[in-house]
This record gives sequence, C-alpha cells and structure tokens, in this order.
Amino acid sequence: MANLQDIATKAGVSKVTVSKVINNYESVAPATREKVHKALRELNLQASDLKRSKDSSMMIGMLMPLGDMTGNRFSMGILAGAEEKALEKDYFIVIGNTVSMEREAKVVAKMLQRDVDGLILLSVNAELDGKHLDDLIQNKVPVVLVDQRLKDFPAHVVRGDNFAAAIKLIDHLVELGHQRIACITLNPARSTHADRVKGYRTGLMNAGLKESKEYYKIVGNGVTSYEATRSLLVLENRPTALFVAQPSMLMNVLRAVQEYGLRVPEDISIVGFDDQYAVLPEEYRSFFTSINQSARLIGSIAIEILCQQMNDASLEYQEIILPGALTVRKSTASAPAI
Repeated sequence: MANLQDIATKAGVSKVTVSKVINNYESVAPATREKVHKALRELNLQASDLKRSKDSSMMIGMLMPLGDMTGNRFSMGILAGAEEKALEKDYFIVIGNTVSMEREAKVVAKMLQRDVDGLILLSVNAELDGKHLDDLIQNKVPVVLVDQRLKDFPAHVVRGDNFAAAIKLIDHLVELGHQRIACITLNPARSTHADRVKGYRTGLMNAGLKESKEYYKIVGNGVTSYEATRSLLVLENRPTALFVAQPSMLMNVLRAVQEYGLRVPEDISIVGFDDQYAVLPEEYRSFFTSINQSARLIGSIAIEILCQQMNDASLEYQEIILPGALTVRKSTASAPAI
C-alpha cells in the first residue's frame, strides 16, 4: 500500500499537506487539495485509509531564550505572534527554552524525537555557526530563523532591519547637534548586534564624524553596561549622547548617568532599541527615544514562511527584513554646549 510520501511525491506537495487534506483541514488551497485527491485516485486509495496519519504531528517546535519568561519580552512577543498564526493553520507549538548552545542542540534533538513538522529558531549561538544544528539539515527539517542569521546554516530568516534602524538613531542625534556619540553594545558576533554596530558606524560616517575607539564599549566578559557607561562618563571629552544597542541595558545605563550627576536629556541623550520590550519602571515606559520592531509580526511571518516551506520543500530562499519605527520621546534633546 502506498504511504504519505508516495502520495506527496505524485501530487508534488509535502507529506504535511497530504495529511491536512485527508484530515479535512480547511487551510489547504482548493487547487492543492485537488492535486492530492487526484494522486489518491491514481494510486487507487481512499482518504479514509490514511486518516490521522502519523506522518504529520501537526506540531511546530519553537526554540528561543526565554529566561525567566518576563525578562525577555521580545522573545515572548515573537512567541505570541507565532502561536496565534500557528493556531490559524491548525498547528500546535511546542516550546523549547534555550540558554546555551549545548542546551539548544539537546532541545533540537528532543524536538526531532517528537516528530515536529518544522522549527522556528531564535538561536543563542554567539558565534553565528550552525554546526551544532546539523541534525536539522540531515533530517531535512523545515526551519525558519528569527531575529538573527546563522553562518553556513541554510534556513529562511525573518528579522528586523537593525542596520537601517541604527542609522536612523544616529541621524536623529546628529540633527540635534550631537557629534560625540558613544556606542554600548553586546557581543557584535551576533548578527543583530553586528548590524546595529555597522549602522552606528555608517551613521557617523554619513555625518562626517570620525569614530572614536574610546567611545565604543562591548558589554560582557565581566564588563557590565553600568561599568561601560561609567567609563564613558569619566572621559575628558565625554560623549553627549549614548547609543544603547540592547534594551536590557537601558536601566543600568540610566542609573550610571544619574549617579554621575548628569540629567537626561539636558546633559546627555540616550537612544536605544525595542524599549517597549524592556523591563522598565512605570515612569520610564514612555521615556526613551527608540527604534521599535513588532515582535508579534516577526513571529507571525515566520510561521507563514515555515508553512510554505512545509508545503513545498523546494521553496526559494527568503529573508524577510522588517523596518523599525523611530519613536522620539523624552531621552533626547539638543546637544549641550560643553
């Protein structure tokens, strides 16, 4: 007797699509449904013979660093958008909380054991190397990356335009008269932060400003965002503006500035990313000038592309880059005369 793969091959669709058709899911296009029924007729099969086939679990695995589930609101936003779209398409999401490359690889293995039909991945891999995910390639598991790319890992990507967003922030500061603009970032090996640093540098270059090494601080390896900020403030020609590449650093940056006796924005301006997803006290939730992305939209589009890939294994590579919106708030003002 023919199996789901035989039907899928004859119809030119995926096994997942065949399973949806025989189980009467409404999300399959009429033309695609007819292809499957034609293949069934040619193979002399009845849909009832294959009802509820185990070839499709109707589950999607979602791997991302969620932390304590409150400290990483951006990831939670992606998850919310993905879950909503998956439900529309009759899929159930299985969540894997990753905190390291080793755990990420183990959770991927567990997902494969449970026969997920596809995977959404926000990798914790700081080296941008997808070798620890080789099992996904070998098993031909459909994968969509969110938020960042992985080097030498062939997967569709949905992410924000961090490069252009960073340029917008620098342009805003330059328009306010700032020339001494410092950058505080996490490890730029990750594509998200690498793109933001490139945008920072490009923005300075576009404005005819020379980048200063002493204004560039990387947080990590024992250096906190608080310490990085303090080291900038004690400079003889301290910066008049701070470009903060990660929303989780905003409060420590602000604390260092206030403890040093400076006012925001009168003495120093601060810009950042995705402050709407940062854990901020009530009085600072509408304070920072920021580029904001829609995490829910990223998650929703990722599921859409994943479903396309599950229905068509030959789907042409897609990298969806979403623009961020600049919101000017109270943390920026004209450069002080110092």
